Amino acid sequence: MSEEKYEKLVRRRSCMKSKLTIFNNYLKLFKNISTLTDIDVLDLESRFNKFESVYAEFDKLQIDIEMLSEHLDDDVEERTQFEDQYHKLVATARSILNAQRPGEQRDSSLLSHEEASGFRSSCVRLPKIDLPVFSGHYQHWLEYKETFVSLIHSRQDINSVNKLHYLRASLKGSASLVIDKLDFKSENYEEAWTLLCNRYDNKRLLVNNHVSALFNIETIQTESYQSIRRLIDITNKNLRALATLDQPTQYWDTLVIHMMASKLDNLTHRKWEEHRNTLVNPPTLDIFITFLSNRYTYI
Repeated sequence: MSEEKYEKLVRRRSCMKSKLTIFNNYLKLFKNISTLTDIDVLDLESRFNKFESVYAEFDKLQIDIEMLSEHLDDDVEERTQFEDQYHKLVATARSILNAQRPGEQRDSSLLSHEEASGFRSSCVRLPKIDLPVFSGHYQHWLEYKETFVSLIHSRQDINSVNKLHYLRASLKGSASLVIDKLDFKSENYEEAWTLLCNRYDNKRLLVNNHVSALFNIETIQTESYQSIRRLIDITNKNLRALATLDQPTQYWDTLVIHMMASKLDNLTHRKWEEHRNTLVNPPTLDIFITFLSNRYTYI
C-alpha cells in the first residue's frame, strides 16, 4: 500500500516539475525584450503571483515522499534540483519586473533578503533578491557561480559592501567558513569573491567530481518511471557541467551509453540490447536517451 502511495506521490511531483518548465518557457519570451507593455507587466505579475505558490505545494508533497522513500538520497536530490530551478526562475521573474519600475519603487516593492537572513546594513535597506545557495558541494558550484555572477557580481548598481552582504547571505556550511573572518568593508568584497573562487573554481576537482557523479549513479533494481528519469537527469546534468569545463563530451557517446546501460535493471537492459541489434550504425547518446524516454513514458 505504501509503495502504491509513493508511486502516486512521485507522479504528482512530476506534474509539479512540469509547472517549472511551463513558467521557464514563458519567461524565455521576455529574453530579448527591454521594455514591456503595461499588459505584459500585468500578465507577468499575475502569472508570477500564481507561480510563487508552487513551492509550498511542492514542499508539502516532497515531505510525504521522503517519509515513504526507500532511497532517500535520490529523493533529496530531487528536492535540491527542484529548489535550485524554482529559485532561479523566481529571481529571473523578479529581475524582469524590477527592470520595468523606477528605482525607488523597485527597491520598496521587495522585502530585504538580509532582514530574512539576520543581516542589516546601517545605511540602506537592501532589496530582496532570491539568491542561489551554496554549501560547499563541488557539483553545485558551477550553477551557483553562474547565477550569483548574473544576479549580483556583475551588477553595477550594487556597491561592494552590499555585494558582500549578498555573498554572505548566499553561503552555507563549509562554504560560509571560507570568508567568515572578513569584516563587512567594501574593500573586502573582491577578496571574499577571490577566496571563494580559489577554493571551489578548481577545474581538476570539478571535472573529477562530475565524472565520479556519472559513474556513481545508483543501479536500478526494478524498472520504474522515476528511476529511469533520474538516470537521464543526473547524466545530462553532469555532462552539461563537464562540457562547461571544456571536456569533449560530444565524443563520449559510446562510453556514456555503456555506463548508463550498466545502471539499468535487467528488463530495460534486455530491451535496449534488442533495440540496439536493430540499428545499422552504432547508437548515439540521443538515440539511447530517446529509447529510455519512450520506455518510462509507457511504464
